[in-house]
Amino acid sequence: MQHLHDDDIRRQVWEASFKVGSYGEYDNTALVWRILELREEKAKLLGHSHFSDLTLLRSMAKDGATALAFIEGLHDRVRPQFLAEYKQLAQYKAAKSGQPVDALESWEVAYWAEKQRQENYDFDEEALRPYFPVDGVMAGMFEIASRLFGITIQELETVFREPGTAGDGEMIETWHPEVKFYEIHDASRGSHLGSFYADWHPRESKRGGAWMNPLQNGHLGEPHLGLIVGNMSPPVDGKPALLTHREVETIFHEFGHLLHGLLSEVEVRTLSGTNVPRDFVELPSQIMENFCWDRGSLDLFARHFETGEAIPDELFTKMIAARNYLSASGFMRQLAFAKLDLELHMHLGDFLGKDLDVVDREVLADYLAPLKSEAPSIMRRFTHLFSSSDGYAAGYYSYKWAEALDADAFTRFQQEGVLNPETGRAFREHVLSMGNSVAPDELYRRFMGRDPDQEALLIRAGLAST
Repeated sequence: MQHLHDDDIRRQVWEASFKVGSYGEYDNTALVWRILELREEKAKLLGHSHFSDLTLLRSMAKDGATALAFIEGLHDRVRPQFLAEYKQLAQYKAAKSGQPVDALESWEVAYWAEKQRQENYDFDEEALRPYFPVDGVMAGMFEIASRLFGITIQELETVFREPGTAGDGEMIETWHPEVKFYEIHDASRGSHLGSFYADWHPRESKRGGAWMNPLQNGHLGEPHLGLIVGNMSPPVDGKPALLTHREVETIFHEFGHLLHGLLSEVEVRTLSGTNVPRDFVELPSQIMENFCWDRGSLDLFARHFETGEAIPDELFTKMIAARNYLSASGFMRQLAFAKLDLELHMHLGDFLGKDLDVVDREVLADYLAPLKSEAPSIMRRFTHLFSSSDGYAAGYYSYKWAEALDADAFTRFQQEGVLNPETGRAFREHVLSMGNSVAPDELYRRFMGRDPDQEALLIRAGLAST
């Protein structure tokens, strides 16, 4: 959708993607409404007016109204720039095609956006790959975490045995030869805090995406056990695995979740580690992504796999300049998902009996770009909301909520020194070690000395001035 020149094929791909869950015996429309009705019924049986208030009871937001106000407040700040970006992109296509363009088609947006990005910034993301060999990224990430959080991380020798093959039981076994195993120790006390597996490359038997899982929450001094998994670029043509910058961010993200689990000091297992409200759980993971954009942090691990040189200043400058390209558009996309999610779970009675596509457009009238063709509702294939009993239902806002937290919290690192050990120890003490043993808003105040301020998120996205 970004690079294919054939407009007709891009249209076919777009139309096919929106057919998922929306035709014949595979049409999920009735299921969407039924799930929403059952959730509302459950909420009312438990004394709440709607599902949002039930599911957010123990969140930072506390209720649906607060979450919705958060989303709508950001929307009002972002909408002018969002519309300006769309209008400018349409003008770009008109200039390049030599024909007037009053609006873009959905299957054109990514294509023309990519052409404009390459022209305006002269930045090819592939130019960064040689600076991100996976082993170097891991080593640098461990160095950052060790400096900040007072830990040591050591790789242990492992063995892979085919199923049914006997072993001596002394070696640490893995489920694939590429999987590695590490231990984390407290640097000052020497105590074993936890261990984890890392499995980064795709294979046929592996599901897509990236994730962290706790395998065992330690208890009363027992070490924790977890894993981090991804589907990052594999080694090619005898070269080490060279990652994109986005893949590097993903590794740092999942490692943040892992640290939240392995550095937990909470004795009650069900309150340990990542067992926290959804709108708080992404803070430790997303704050780690910030180190992938800081020059001092990058110089610890972003080294050319052949020469060992750091990212050249010119390339780094282009990378930073392109960071917020069309940021309002990406921002608004997330806000639209959250708005639709909350409205359906808070005001279901206003929509029952209506056409799902009509409801989608009605709710998101101020959140969508004025494209030529209207897209069918994503609700029929929105697994975040409907693939489990709750999932992200009434909680999709938490992505942006946690982004606001991480952008704001990272300002303390910036002010005190991005790799300042005292700041890192404070984050470990007040956030990483505490799990859900204390209310998350109180933990945030202990670290920052105040309540969250969403302005830092808008500034980082280039949507507000300092």
